[in-house]
Amino acid sequence: MTRLLALLFATAAVACSRPSVIVKRPVDTKVDAAVTQLWTSEISNVARDGDWILTRSYVLVGDAISTVTPGESLSHASIYDAKRGTVIEAVSEGIREIPLSKLVGRNHYVIVVRPANMSAADQTGAVARAHTKVGGKFDISGMFGIDHADAYYCSELVYWASQTEARSGRRERIITPSDLMRYGEVIYWSGKRDDNQVMALAAHRTN
Repeated sequence: MTRLLALLFATAAVACSRPSVIVKRPVDTKVDAAVTQLWTSEISNVARDGDWILTRSYVLVGDAISTVTPGESLSHASIYDAKRGTVIEAVSEGIREIPLSKLVGRNHYVIVVRPANMSAADQTGAVARAHTKVGGKFDISGMFGIDHADAYYCSELVYWASQTEARSGRRERIITPSDLMRYGEVIYWSGKRDDNQVMALAAHRTN
């Protein structure tokens, strides 16, 4: 299973811009934008420094990852910087920092997880560690369990920055976005972007 997962991760990364064949965006672009605005506001109100933002994307890579990984259907992981309103993420282009709204806008649903056994100060430290990797390389070989010290894939970066292994230099061999659910508590679930209730609430809140 691990070998199959790694192969699909690497194959999907090559076709990361191709659209999902499983999940679709709302047809009404105004409603779609309203959902992004609503979720961004809600997350900003409940999340704190160092919370994990786990998502399901609208690209083919998301289909591959969420299909073959057990647990929650997730395709990406990032870490939240509450002070800046940004997330730090590892994507095929490298490790970068982007606005929360940009991350939210490209996803079908969003889950915020608060890592277990970490104080608010610990989580702020995790954000600082993640910031030190911005500009670094994406770790394709890490998906095969071949570790590169200064390269990370999405959930590897989040786990490294947040757990005590970050201080000792140890890492999980392979860790997926859905694996991260085992290491914290869900504090926010957006619902699906094309759910009728979600769309109606978003349209009402932004009118």
